[in-house]
Amino acid sequence: MGIKLYHQCGHNAKWNRDSFEKDKVGEGLILSPVHQDRNNIVDLPVALKNKSIFDPQFYLPNSLKPKFKTYDFFPNTIIGEQGFSTIDFSSVAIESANRCVGFQLEQRFEKVIIPARFFEQLNSRYTEQQADLFVVPFLKALRSKGVIGSKDIYLTVPLTSSMVSSKEYIENILNWITSYPEIDGIYFICQHDRKSKQIKEAGFLIEFMKVIKSTYDADLKVLVGYTNTEGMMYTVCGEIDLTIGAFENTRIFSLDKFLVSDEEKRGPKARIYLPKLLNWIRFEEAKLIRDAVPEIWQKIYTPTNYSEEAFELTKEPTFQTPALYKHYFKAYAEQIKVLSQVGKNTRFDILDLWISEAKHNHSLLSQIPFNLDNHGNGEHLDHWSNALNLFKKANP
Repeated sequence: MGIKLYHQCGHNAKWNRDSFEKDKVGEGLILSPVHQDRNNIVDLPVALKNKSIFDPQFYLPNSLKPKFKTYDFFPNTIIGEQGFSTIDFSSVAIESANRCVGFQLEQRFEKVIIPARFFEQLNSRYTEQQADLFVVPFLKALRSKGVIGSKDIYLTVPLTSSMVSSKEYIENILNWITSYPEIDGIYFICQHDRKSKQIKEAGFLIEFMKVIKSTYDADLKVLVGYTNTEGMMYTVCGEIDLTIGAFENTRIFSLDKFLVSDEEKRGPKARIYLPKLLNWIRFEEAKLIRDAVPEIWQKIYTPTNYSEEAFELTKEPTFQTPALYKHYFKAYAEQIKVLSQVGKNTRFDILDLWISEAKHNHSLLSQIPFNLDNHGNGEHLDHWSNALNLFKKANP
């Protein structure tokens, strides 16, 4: 079966589409209505939609983001001028489900996604509210349209790190998601608030991997959305599907992108992904290393046609430079391909080797000495190694 990669689309989804269609990276796209209006989605080739997934993104049902208004199934669109409340939405949940299921079927997407609301805090009525407002109405709509059994149905399950770390809370959710025989798979999304771009918390990684493995072991298919480089760690849980994204808000989930804000945000520094460091480093730092210590650069650099293109640009790349992301898509996909071709136990060994090599390569830079910025250094690697070893110990 192997591991499948899907492009988590956001702004500039054309880069993802180019990577999928021209470079043959990934199995398809996960389309994003907060970034792509209805006409944009409808106009996509049917052949592309057949291999892609549409995430309805009901995470914030009262979102005022303008592109949501182009979809007649979005909760706030149906409620219209009345504003949003749980009571209001209960009255339109069935209509929303009928329209949303109808749209996904009309557009002939690969799977049908049942959306869910995102709760930032522990909610004692999590499963009850998700069932009443989404699962029950959507399953009713799917039955009425004769879809069950003919197309994979995935349930969106948005989590937070605090939910994952609460044993009783997460067990309740796991019992709930396995109670629907009509559901074929789970689309996990987990918000892990942190100051660093990489996850530096072994405890979270272990607990989330337990959730993924438990779901997979329950004979449910698993798609883990909004994953950054740590996604490769999740492959030890089974034959799951992962995502790759360009901008950070497609690799790290946050509710912020569903909120309307007048605040102008400064664009981040351009970064390049280096598989042999298991991290993204600032492009300007990469150039310094390449020019000053080519013998070390040769050990840490994995070239693609896109990375070479970025280095050959006469103008310094910015975070809007597509070559940097297309390089990441190719380089990361190659790593996932290696893991996909071996069994679960061998994946532990490969990941352990990659982490050890990355630590060594970071040490080569330290010996110069050359200090990468806080987001580009190797501080996350010990946490990954600890998580991997402890998870393996508990799951021999």
